[in-house]
Amino acid sequence: MGFRSNRSTIDNISIIRQIFKKSHEYNFDLYYIFVDYTHAFDPVYRNKLVEGLKKFDVTDKLNRLIALTLIQTIARDKINRDFTEEFIVECGVKQGDPLSATLFSLVTGTVLKQIGLSGNITTRLKQSDDVMLTTRTEQYLINTFQKLK
Repeated sequence: MGFRSNRSTIDNISIIRQIFKKSHEYNFDLYYIFVDYTHAFDPVYRNKLVEGLKKFDVTDKLNRLIALTLIQTIARDKINRDFTEEFIVECGVKQGDPLSATLFSLVTGTVLKQIGLSGNITTRLKQSDDVMLTTRTEQYLINTFQKLK
């Protein structure tokens, strides 16, 4: 998977190349930066994620099912051959779980909307924990990046 579901990274590289080609053809500048969030899935509080699903018109039934997989999850770490004591996992989503990327995308979309980047070219090419910011001026790129930080 690449930046969008059901698309490969090659599809997205093709889109990016087309954007750059058109900007050259129409003689306007583009400034871009790729942002890769380190440990992007770790800081998401699960209870807030479940609350946030209501904003996206997720049905109550689906919301409850998702909540069952996230809320009050108990885990243990294995160190060598021994297990630690159980602990409750309160934040982060399960990495590798297909649902996790979608859930994190919803969180990212909400954050981008709150800081005024929704619908902008800066948000259209995103993977679960990667965003490509593209702007027409260098200063706007700097301002946008500062908002995103």
